Amino acid sequence: MRPRVQVPGPYGDVDTPVTFVTSEIQGNVHVFLPDTYEMVIVEAIAQNFSRRVQQPVKVFHDDWRQKYRLCPLPPGAQAITSTYGPCRFECDMSEPKVAETQATPAASDNSRAHIPRPRNCWILYRQHKSEEYKEKFDNISASELSSAISRDWKAEPDSEKEIWRQKAQEEDRLHKEKYPGYKYTTKKSQGK
Repeated sequence: MRPRVQVPGPYGDVDTPVTFVTSEIQGNVHVFLPDTYEMVIVEAIAQNFSRRVQQPVKVFHDDWRQKYRLCPLPPGAQAITSTYGPCRFECDMSEPKVAETQATPAASDNSRAHIPRPRNCWILYRQHKSEEYKEKFDNISASELSSAISRDWKAEPDSEKEIWRQKAQEEDRLHKEKYPGYKYTTKKSQGK
C-alpha cells in the first residue's frame, strides 16, 4: 500500500499517492510521483519537500518508470541523469542556516532584512519562456528575449494567463506561509 499525502493546491487539496525510496548512497529519501500529475501539483510537492528536508530539491523525469523523481541534493552534489532522467526544475525552500547568516555581522544584517518578493504571473511566465527561448536560440540578446516573450504573453488566451495567475497565487500563499507579517517596502535612497 502506498502512502497518500494531502497537498494544498490551486484546485483545492489533492490526495496524492507518493512512493518514498531511501538512497543509501546519498543517505536521503527520494520521492516518486506518477508523471500523469499536472506540473502545478509536482511543483507544490517539491516545494513542500524542500521545506521539510531544508535542502534544494531537483525534480527529474524518469522515462523508464514513468514517474517524477524528487531528490534533495546538497549544494555541489551531482545527480546521475542517465539513471534519474532529465532534470525538469529545481526549487529551494530551505531556510538559511544560523551559522551562515552570522558569518559576517555586517552582511548578516542585510541578508536577514532582505526578503525576496513573491513573483507575479508575468515574472513566472517570463522565466519559464526565457528558458525555452534560450534552449532554442543560443545567442539571443536580452532585449530580443524580452520583446519575444512580451509578444507571446499578449497573444496567450485568457485560459493560459489564468494558469500563470494561479501559479502566482500559489507562490504568494507559500510566501505568506514562509514569511508571515511580510510587507513590501521600497528602499529610500540616501541624499546626494
